[in-house]
Amino acid sequence: MPGLLRRQSSLECAAAGGALAALWLYFRRRRRDITLTYLDAKGSAEATRLALTIGRVPFRDERLSYAEVALLRDELPFGQVPTLRVGQSDEVYCQSAAILRYAGRCAELFPSDLESQLRCEMVLECIAEIGRDLLPLWYKSVLRRDPTTGAPGVPLTQAQVQKVRNSVSTSYMPVGFRRLEKILGERTYFCGERMTIADLAFFVDATQIVEGTFLADTGVGPAVLLDCPKLRALRDRVAARDDVAAYYRAEATRPTQRAAPTRRASA
Repeated sequence: MPGLLRRQSSLECAAAGGALAALWLYFRRRRRDITLTYLDAKGSAEATRLALTIGRVPFRDERLSYAEVALLRDELPFGQVPTLRVGQSDEVYCQSAAILRYAGRCAELFPSDLESQLRCEMVLECIAEIGRDLLPLWYKSVLRRDPTTGAPGVPLTQAQVQKVRNSVSTSYMPVGFRRLEKILGERTYFCGERMTIADLAFFVDATQIVEGTFLADTGVGPAVLLDCPKLRALRDRVAARDDVAAYYRAEATRPTQRAAPTRRASA
């Protein structure tokens, strides 16, 4: 009997310890004072917004106009958005990929084991590589925006733009997505049975492609996913989740007025 009582006591202590650890993580995750700053558009911040919202990590969603970003350009670490601030620190973090990974960890949407982390990172890089093919079509230039003026760098002629559009929409992106479909294979999500930020990153891009958001500017439409039934099913699976659907219901009723840009005093 004493042995049984000791075992029962040990189990109760373990359960209590697990509950306390879960509670500690719960409050630690919500103690961060996060401000995400981006344009009033989906773009490079939408997957981060989704991750933080799904993970119930409170954050300030600061949305600016292009004109407001231009005024702040010299104050931004790399002259562009998105940026992230955490707590009361004056440090401003940049680069959408780094911000998304941070959000994924805060929201517990980043794998815990090393091999799954490697797989998640691999998929994120594949998605980013596919997306980079669109940059010459967004900016109508060879290079991204000038780091000083914000103007497109080395403009393309109309004939060159059309040639890039044809190559991207008929070769580069369809092939990229077919390769990505092979990586997905028969899995429910890219890293198995649990959704991660890799799935959210793909979902955001694929949804805009399927909805024709990119068509006018880039010539890239739903046809680039035509040969990828598993990827299309993944996009639909993410869209059908209760937490994702709730996010977009809230977005549909969000006031159009943006948050005023937050400036920090210079040191």
